Amino acid sequence: MNKRGQGTSAANVAVLIALIALFLLIYILLLPEADRERILGTDKEKAEKEVTGAGEVLLSEFIGNVGPGDKLERKVHEIANVNLFTKEESGLITLSENIIVSKGFFGGRDQNILFRLDNPADILKAELYLVVDSGDGDLVIEINGNEFYRNEVEQGQIRIEIPLGYLTDSNNLRLSVSGTGSKSYSLREIKLMKKEEINNRVARRTFPADAGEKADMVRAIMRYSVFCDRDEDKVLRVLLNDNLVYSDVPFCNLKEDAIELGAGLFKAGVNNLDFETDGDYLIEGITVKTFSGGEKLPEYFFILNEEDFKRVRRGLNEVVASFEFSLKDKRKNFILEINGEEINVDTTDDTFLVVLSDAAEEENLIRIDAKNSFEILEFKVVLE
Repeated sequence: MNKRGQGTSAANVAVLIALIALFLLIYILLLPEADRERILGTDKEKAEKEVTGAGEVLLSEFIGNVGPGDKLERKVHEIANVNLFTKEESGLITLSENIIVSKGFFGGRDQNILFRLDNPADILKAELYLVVDSGDGDLVIEINGNEFYRNEVEQGQIRIEIPLGYLTDSNNLRLSVSGTGSKSYSLREIKLMKKEEINNRVARRTFPADAGEKADMVRAIMRYSVFCDRDEDKVLRVLLNDNLVYSDVPFCNLKEDAIELGAGLFKAGVNNLDFETDGDYLIEGITVKTFSGGEKLPEYFFILNEEDFKRVRRGLNEVVASFEFSLKDKRKNFILEINGEEINVDTTDDTFLVVLSDAAEEENLIRIDAKNSFEILEFKVVLE
């Protein structure tokens, strides 16, 4: 047998195996995170904190028999993102390239430069820059009839601050020379530097609600997420059709918040949703969900104090709903709604735990919408 040929064949097989392994590695790395974790068996769910249903009791109810009522109709209105901000910007405006001003025994030659400013009230600082190639006498500068500079400059670059109260939408910059006898100035590169406040403090979003949706509406929930700098402390106000529905410093960069909106605040046709602040906030994932018709679902309330709420938001504690069902019922199918967020439950277990942390607020409203008939012996919400 040809041992040399066998060695070459084995080497080729090894190279092929290595190439296949490299290809698989690259393929796995390029997969979306969720698919990669599923293939590698590292799903995030496996790393989640295990809950027991034991802890500080926030709510405890003996509910009894529940069953399906009339189906609630839900409509979701998706709202465009809102970016509210205040920032400073600087800009340089060239007013003139070259001018000459002069004064003689029998007259003078002054120069007027006209320019416009948008939103002069937002200007924080204005300065005039110019270069003097040659000068004799006092250079006099006025704006809109207000003198703000008088000095003798033989040569060089000068920078002069303009009083903000002198600025208007339409401006007249007048340059002249004074002194005894014949005087003149040769000037160039005359520019205006302005530092102004650029802001978008108010934003309006609109969404429709037809007459049928308005007439049948029983309640509504708005959900959203707020992003900002950690040190932002300005109040965010939200108004629905000129009715204040939220006014507070929001929790930023955490999980989404929810606001319950009264059905009476809506109107048939176009509804206005206004956001106002003096701070810098980016508001994303805005939805307005309206609920129409059906029977009123049982409501349960619990409260988290501010410190516990912060710990839940940071993942240090969990809010857990604990259910104990009657042994005689096999299937328990219902929607657990907390602050407008729905969690589907379909189980045959006699006890069941649901983590509510993602939807929990300081003040919390829970509804149970049963899809079949069964008995809840005890319903608790605990902080663990």
